[in-house]
Amino acid sequence: MSETAVVFVHGFLSSADTWAAFVRLAAQDDDLTGLHVHTFGYESPLVSLNPLRRIPHIDDIADDLRTYLSQDLADHSRLALVSHSQGGLVVQRALARMLADNPGELDRLRLVLMYACPNAGSDLALPLRRTFLRRHPQEADLRPLRATVLDAQRVVLRQIVHAPQPTIRVKVYAGASDGVVPPASARSVFPDAGVLPGDHFSIIQPDSLEHRSYVVLRRALLALDDPALPADATADAPAATTSLSPPAPVTPPPATVSSAGGQTVAGRPAKPEQAAGPKAEPTGDEYAELVRLLLDLPHIHDPSFRQQLYTLLPGPVQEQLPRSPVARLELIGMLSMLWRYRHLDSWRALGAGLEALVPDHPATVTLLARLDALARP
Repeated sequence: MSETAVVFVHGFLSSADTWAAFVRLAAQDDDLTGLHVHTFGYESPLVSLNPLRRIPHIDDIADDLRTYLSQDLADHSRLALVSHSQGGLVVQRALARMLADNPGELDRLRLVLMYACPNAGSDLALPLRRTFLRRHPQEADLRPLRATVLDAQRVVLRQIVHAPQPTIRVKVYAGASDGVVPPASARSVFPDAGVLPGDHFSIIQPDSLEHRSYVVLRRALLALDDPALPADATADAPAATTSLSPPAPVTPPPATVSSAGGQTVAGRPAKPEQAAGPKAEPTGDEYAELVRLLLDLPHIHDPSFRQQLYTLLPGPVQEQLPRSPVARLELIGMLSMLWRYRHLDSWRALGAGLEALVPDHPATVTLLARLDALARP
């Protein structure tokens, strides 16, 4: 552990002091002898009364974190980032900006572990937040379906989590009793995910070396020195998870034209005018728009209706779909899976399913037209 520095990044309206329990336990842990523990702090007040000061945006905090890693921790050859709540969004934004500006900044990073990160946003008191915190630059990114959040997440998933030869392990954990960031949002579409006991705040208040919130971090850090531990091991999580990494792309069989002039798509009849889906991965705004269009469909908030729709999708997509009682969160995961398994003609399967379940409905027509528009160069 002598080469490793772990950096703790706090969340919204919090401070570096929130990590006191982890810092204390790490100092007592004989297994982590030599580990260098650091806390990264940033301003996150409810309001700023000083006219000469402003509350920093998440982009500003992300760049501050980048500078901290490259300058303050320049002597450490291996880094691990541990975050809570909004801190996970800060970390993901920093990673995305590193990848865009200078991928070499990631050379020392080996682990990203996020506790209770609102990867799909938080609905808690949303109307009140929109009213009383509408000008708060950090609160805005905690809302569901934020394009900036989805864009950074997409980059992290594509270039880090699902890299051909990944060098950075990304783990996410939700609190079983978390009413601020529900497990469905914290886990989102990340494959290496689990659930821990506790709510939004107690999940990062371990009281012993045996507390599961601490155990998962210790195991992840020790795995950096232990090549015998599989990189995709999730035994430290109480809830088993399945990797969302798709199988190697396969070339789908050519469509066969029937006597009626239709096509066979993913084993089911599909009309010729059905869209093949986006040519490029949708942006955060486009994902948000598709979710809004899906939410206009009748019965879409009924879990049994969504399950009917999912049974019409390719098998691998069905197996990897994240489940949530909140339709919006589940649909975000579905769209991400459709893109990931696009080589299975999953977008066409979605169109065929919608036409089978809600034919000729205006919402279906609008959604299919939007998919068709995204399919064009």
